[in-house]
Amino acid sequence: MLIGQFLGTSAAEGVPAPFCRCYACEDARRHPENQRLRTSFRVDKKMLIDFGADAPVQAMKYGDFTELEHVLVTHTHDDHLNIHMMMQAFWGRDRDKPLHYYFTDKAYDITDKWCNNSWILKGQVARWVKEGIIVFHRLEYYCRYEINGIGVIPFEGNHKGNIGENSAMYLLELPDGRKLFYGLDSGRYPDKTLEMLKEHKIDIFISEATMGTAGKHPGGQHLCLDDVKELSECLLKQGTLNENSQLFLTHISHRTSHSDMIKAVNELNFPVKTTVCYDGIKLL
Repeated sequence: MLIGQFLGTSAAEGVPAPFCRCYACEDARRHPENQRLRTSFRVDKKMLIDFGADAPVQAMKYGDFTELEHVLVTHTHDDHLNIHMMMQAFWGRDRDKPLHYYFTDKAYDITDKWCNNSWILKGQVARWVKEGIIVFHRLEYYCRYEINGIGVIPFEGNHKGNIGENSAMYLLELPDGRKLFYGLDSGRYPDKTLEMLKEHKIDIFISEATMGTAGKHPGGQHLCLDDVKELSECLLKQGTLNENSQLFLTHISHRTSHSDMIKAVNELNFPVKTTVCYDGIKLL
């Protein structure tokens, strides 16, 4: 059964940010419904995209991870990849199935660092891999894989992770026939990614909106609302999106409040139906 739930919709700092008193953070402190945990998306009971920094709190709010088997990793930044969850997965109960982590290209190299450093997770990672408790997989960009009955195609983003890898965006071919594209920490899409997306029709388009109304990211490794509108127009023009496609905005920093995001989206007149996400919202 599909869930499609946003367990967190914030960028790296969370909302409210711990060291900030900007109007958006103060608004979130006054109105807890506008608070955001760090990004994570639950495809179904067995599959998650990014097991991030706030996973323990997300489990308290939205349900446990006892059935989780597959974690798609977008990149190695800490807000998206909480390695301590590998240890917590085996605390308090016996697992009868391994926990699979999927990395793209160079991001996979972080697993060697985990296995070869005794100070990481008490030096247990290599043992878990040997015993098949944890299984690491390397995925290639633009190649199709079948994971838990879902077709998965990773696309290259334009955002550098902790070991210099480019981020991964994931196209999911859902069991009901719909296609979901998850494009977080994407930055401005590489030309090859845009070209390869011409081969697909996306029903559910999930995009970062990290910069909100604050303007373009100076390095181009995150998107503001103007960037996302331009991208959605491009994807619509090339046939990747259509008039019935839906756009969901997430990975939102503390620079813009939730109400301001909604107001700006309405004013920008996006070419497809657009929703500003909040923690806990379900799509499927």
